[in-house]
Amino acid sequence: MNRTRILVMMLAGTLCPRCWSLQTSEDSGLNGLRSQDSKELDALVASRRAAHEELAQKAAAFDMPGIANALERKEHWLIVIANISAVQLPTDPKGRTIIAFHVERLLRGESAVTDFNVESRWNPRKERPLFFSDFNYRETALDKSEPKAGNRYILGYTLDYGVGEKYVFVPGVVDLQDPSQDGMVTNVRRFLNLEDEAGLRGDETYLDALDDKLSWIRDIAVHRLTDSASCNASPQCAERFAAAVKRELQSDVPNERQEAVGWLIWVDSVARLEEKRRGYVDGLPILSDSMLRILLDEASQDRNVEVGDEAFRARELFDVYRNGSPGDCFEIVPWLRKAALWHGKHDLVPIESLGYSYGCIPLQ
Repeated sequence: MNRTRILVMMLAGTLCPRCWSLQTSEDSGLNGLRSQDSKELDALVASRRAAHEELAQKAAAFDMPGIANALERKEHWLIVIANISAVQLPTDPKGRTIIAFHVERLLRGESAVTDFNVESRWNPRKERPLFFSDFNYRETALDKSEPKAGNRYILGYTLDYGVGEKYVFVPGVVDLQDPSQDGMVTNVRRFLNLEDEAGLRGDETYLDALDDKLSWIRDIAVHRLTDSASCNASPQCAERFAAAVKRELQSDVPNERQEAVGWLIWVDSVARLEEKRRGYVDGLPILSDSMLRILLDEASQDRNVEVGDEAFRARELFDVYRNGSPGDCFEIVPWLRKAALWHGKHDLVPIESLGYSYGCIPLQ
């Protein structure tokens, strides 16, 4: 019996019969899973593997560049091209490398500071772990390869971190020595031009950017639109946003359909935040609940089952938080397209496999 099938059977043993009984169908939930023979289980595994491999073929084109978060944070975040003027390597395996930067060109923002130091986790004396283990820190390009004097980078940062000591926290980094980053300076400049244009055209600029050739520009446009009070108040903005999502959901590129699901998940998360802040208001942000639910339902039927799994989970969570009450708990198994909601907890701790999700609505 292979490892995946073992996980499947472990999952079968952890699902709560009482909870799944809420679906009324005798062969749903736990009973349906137990009735799966080995061929059916193998088919589930094979379909997900094939879906993942299909997405992996073009995944690199949909990666977020290391500077994207800094570009999205428009206020107080500087974007510069800088070169390394000096490197101080650590003297022990637990030390940090100190990199001295000189700003060649300021691309966004204003600052008189042209020289500063950055700490890097690059250490030639320390064996790099297979996995980066500090979950409170997001590794950047400065931590992944040896910094050398003269190397050039695009940096995104704010000077609110210890300017007096000239140490600056730099979470946004693009290594211009990396051949895969060819054209990044041009693309960053183009995005910054869009940002300037938005100062004149407003939401129209970001609505147009939903069809940009670069996925990370499309993603930032979505975030800007959901943060726009004028877009949230405009039926026309909602219609154009929904139309862009529908276009992506009908794309022949599965990664674009996956991206559209990510947009819907983001919209739902912002809507929940607005509900928590100000009380429930349908249509915040951008999409009404009815339209958001329709689009998630359409996406859950995607021909790439991994994309469909993500949309199914998002749709069920949408229903949980719209229809449930504080203290209600849920189980979702996307691979089987099964879900259940009940009031109160049960004692079993589920195995995280098959994309299985379990949780409860927090008590207020």
